[in-house]
Amino acid sequence: MTEIQNPKSEIQNAAGWEPRILAFLCNWCSYAGADLAGVSRLQ
Repeated sequence: MTEIQNPKSEIQNAAGWEPRILAFLCNWCSYAGADLAGVSRLQ
């Protein structure tokens, strides 16, 4: 079935959209990432 949606409602939905981030990491990757964040001064 085909549905036609209002483009304005799609823009409003996109503005309230928040992504879900999922990561699978090992111990070595987490230490390297924390070290890189510290060197880059990221919070």
